[in-house]
Formats: sequence, structure tokens, C-alpha cells
Amino acid sequence: MTETVGLPVHALLTADTDGAADAVLDFIEELAKDVVLVTFANPGVAPLARRSASFERSLREFDLVLPDGIGLCVAMRWLHGLPAQRVSFDTTSLAPALFARARLRGLRVVLVGGAPRVAEQARAQIIAHFPGLQIIAAYDGYGDMAAKAGAVGELRPDIVICGMGSVRQEAFLLELRHQGWRGWGFTCGGYLDQLIGGIAYYPRWVDATNLRWAYRLLREPRRLWRRYFIDYPYFGFLVLAAGFRKPRRVRA
Repeated sequence: MTETVGLPVHALLTADTDGAADAVLDFIEELAKDVVLVTFANPGVAPLARRSASFERSLREFDLVLPDGIGLCVAMRWLHGLPAQRVSFDTTSLAPALFARARLRGLRVVLVGGAPRVAEQARAQIIAHFPGLQIIAAYDGYGDMAAKAGAVGELRPDIVICGMGSVRQEAFLLELRHQGWRGWGFTCGGYLDQLIGGIAYYPRWVDATNLRWAYRLLREPRRLWRRYFIDYPYFGFLVLAAGFRKPRRVRA
């Protein structure tokens, strides 16, 4: 684990970008724990964690906090010299590998998040592309979270995927664990909303050129303008400041 501008982020130590998702899932299985909670940190999470000490503490309760976004990976490479690879919970990264493994092993999945009917529509899209995958329930992201966690826990799913945005989604998975649920929990941000229009949100050329942030901003400007125009530049400032504070090697 690294401390990257105040975030507890785990570096995926592999140079193989294409194999990053399977490497994550293999690592989770090797942990051999009853509960494994995984969340993702993009550059916008750093200022959020600085504004909220409770959120920063909650990140430290997760088994894995993975770098979501090229900006964070570049920062980790520069500050720590680690070959960090981007891992996101979306169709360009971790989601397909997880769905394929869950289907192969007969694991039961629950989706939580989004406005009413969003999770149900996401469920239909996922099952259409992964027939046979057991998504046993889909809940929206509203209402009493403790009660919803209780309802999810009663179903005893092997995997819970939660998309409520930073802070709330982490709090939901921690509440689920607190109530005694056992399994793998993943946050997924806005992924369930992205699935409404189809399994592939990003055009291939956008993914290949790492312009996902720009594409999302064009698609969702009202929701994302603050992240990209305020939080991301602030993250860049934090990275530069941390870089200048690094001890420098003295040449003999």
C-alpha cells in the first residue's frame, strides 16, 4: 500500500495492463478472507478525503483501494516509482473479468445503486452479455441504508456491487460488513448508470487514448464539471507539492 497525497492506495505491481483485472481477482482470492471490500480512488477522491476525515478513515478499512484513473497512476509512478496500473469498476477494466469469474463459479451477485430502476436496467444489460450469471437482486441507492444493508445481507450474496458515489458507497459496504455479511464487496461509482445505454459506455478509441475523463465530461457535464475543473487541478497541486518534498539523492 502507498500513501499518495493522503490516500491509502494499493499499487498493482504488474506491467501487464491487459491482465490487471485478473491479477486483482487472483489477489483477492489469495487473501482467503470471509469478507473482502474493494474500492477505487480517482484524483477527485483526494480533495474529498482531505475535506472529510471520516471518509479518509473509512478508506483505510477497505482491503484494497485501487487507482482509478491515469492521473493517479502517473502520480504513484512519479512519487513512489511503482508500476501502478489503472483498475476501474467498468467494462474497460475489472467488471467483465469479475462477471466471467462469478458465472464460472456460480457466485450470486447483488447490485445496489442509482435512481429507481437503474440497477434493474443494469442487471438486464449484464445478464444479456453474461448469460447464466446469477444476479439475484437489484436495489436502488435510496432509502435507509442500514435497512437496505440488512435486506441485502439476508440474501447472502457472494458478491455485492455498490454504486452510490464516493462516501455513501463505501459507507454502505462497511455497514454491510458490520451487519455480518460475508463475501466480496466492490464500489462501482456511476457504472450502473453507464450500463443503461449498453454494456460499452466508451468508444474503443476513447479507451485506447485514455480520454475517458473527457468523454465522460462531454456526456455528463452537470454532474462532473466540479470533479474535472476543481478537484482534479487541486489533486495535481497536491502531487506537485508532494514531489518537491521528496528526499533527493545526493550524488557522491
